[in-house]
Amino acid sequence: PSLHFASNVPADSVFKPANQGLPKSEKKVEPVSKKIVARRPLSRYQLEAELKNKNQLVETLKQQLARAEGTLKLRELKKENERLVHEVEKLKKIQETCMTILESRNINPGSTIEEEKEMRACREKTTMLTSKVTEELMLFCHRAAQEKEVLETAMAKWKSAQEENQHALEKHSDFQAQIKEWKTKLEALGKLLA
Repeated sequence: PSLHFASNVPADSVFKPANQGLPKSEKKVEPVSKKIVARRPLSRYQLEAELKNKNQLVETLKQQLARAEGTLKLRELKKENERLVHEVEKLKKIQETCMTILESRNINPGSTIEEEKEMRACREKTTMLTSKVTEELMLFCHRAAQEKEVLETAMAKWKSAQEENQHALEKHSDFQAQIKEWKTKLEALGKLLA
């Protein structure tokens, strides 16, 4: 069957540009759209095919846009990650410094303020007791040195007294020997006189 569709444009009319009064150099010529030129309306299948093509084009554009957004987000996330890694390194350095300071001051990093006050009071008490014990030890050492000198002097005197005693004993034994000798001589003389 032959299908004849009525045309929107009358057969005897001629297309003329809208701005005829302008000179040729200033006239703008607009390209004529293919849709306007088409003499018959598109069929349903052609419309569906065109819609499918447009939908595919839209989907492709959406995917490209999503990829571009993903790439941008990925770049932003990489930059953010680098910034955070740098910040973490700075914080680690600060933490190491703080831990060193805490260790040098004998502070437990996990303790509370009250525990820290108790620790400080305990440290002060320990320091005071240590200084007291040190003073007592110094005094004891001084006294011990004095006693050692006295003891050495006494030992020297005792040794000299012992030596004198030994000499005295030797002299006494000499005297005893002489007395015996003189006694025997006297007895012998007494016999001679008798």
